[in-house]
Amino acid sequence: MIFKNDINENIIYFDNAATTKPITSAIQAAISAAKCYGNPSSTHIIGRNASDILKESRRIISDALGCEPFEFYFMPSGTVANNIAVLGTAYCHIRRSKRIVSTDSEHPSIELPLRRLASEGFEIIRISTKGGILNYDILRNALSEPTSLVTIMQANNETGAVYDIQKVKQIMNDTPSGALLHSDTIQGFMKADNITKYCDMLSISAHKIGGFKGCGGLYLKKGIRINSLIDGGGQEMGLHSGTEPMPAIAAFAAAVEEWAGSHERKQYIAELRYYLIERLNNIIGVSINIPQNPSINIVSISLEGVRSEVALNYLSSVNICVSSGSACSQKKRESRVLTAFGLSKPQAEGTIRISLSYTNTKAEIDRLCDELNTIIRKYSMNAGRVNR
Repeated sequence: MIFKNDINENIIYFDNAATTKPITSAIQAAISAAKCYGNPSSTHIIGRNASDILKESRRIISDALGCEPFEFYFMPSGTVANNIAVLGTAYCHIRRSKRIVSTDSEHPSIELPLRRLASEGFEIIRISTKGGILNYDILRNALSEPTSLVTIMQANNETGAVYDIQKVKQIMNDTPSGALLHSDTIQGFMKADNITKYCDMLSISAHKIGGFKGCGGLYLKKGIRINSLIDGGGQEMGLHSGTEPMPAIAAFAAAVEEWAGSHERKQYIAELRYYLIERLNNIIGVSINIPQNPSINIVSISLEGVRSEVALNYLSSVNICVSSGSACSQKKRESRVLTAFGLSKPQAEGTIRISLSYTNTKAEIDRLCDELNTIIRKYSMNAGRVNR
């Protein structure tokens, strides 16, 4: 079956925090792996060839993380990796402590497992992230007693705030909690600093860096025990059973290899972000929600007197793609993360997220800013005031 592709080549895509366009090397790697159709657990020649692809892909990604290949596990998604890290740790270490420390701004794939655990009698302590800053006093106090897990994301997918995981680890080392540290690095992987050496676990995802959806990974430090949530044939060293999706895994490794080999990529994205903020600062009626330590690729803005869905619909009509926040929570109209950041309800309701890639250009940013000016003039309830 051939599916219709309605994507206009002239579309400007600024929703790279939701997903990225698969890069050419990832597509080519996937096609090559698909031709080697054997099950990597089979012992015949085609199975062994598939197993070789699996081993090489694991090596490439573990090298990028700075860990041993046996410490990296392929997962069906970043969401699965987060769920296994949180629930697997909680259930494995339940006798020692039922206390878990996190933040008030985590992705739903962390927040919802925490809510499940709370309903089962676990104590969940959430650290304030107002202004994109972790409240370290709350963290220290929470870790004054035995704790099973601290799970704090590296880069917030809605606000672009980057949290200091190294400092979190230092604080943990100075407490008697004995907690393990997990970080959701799905937005930060290959774009922010490598924090593997500070973590006992961390989660990554392929489709945020030009790989395919349906493939993620979990780093699990040597010697750390957590429970598996999926029973089956024992793939991925028993942590997540199920035949590995070799085309997606090969694509993931190719995307990682390309990112690791292109040091100018991060610098270019950072330059685009600086240019975008310069342009946004000249638009009356637009406020930029800048955290203390911002990511290089995510810019959150609030439009005065314009609801985000109005702005999104208009921009989509002129072939510009942005979002109002996490793609995983937009249908729920959540503003939990934005409220935690410190935005008022009207500000949160008028917030859109612009997320950049190395494939974007300054000309595209110019076009976006021109259209944002138009939105303010046409749709702002305060248009008369902001355009005087």
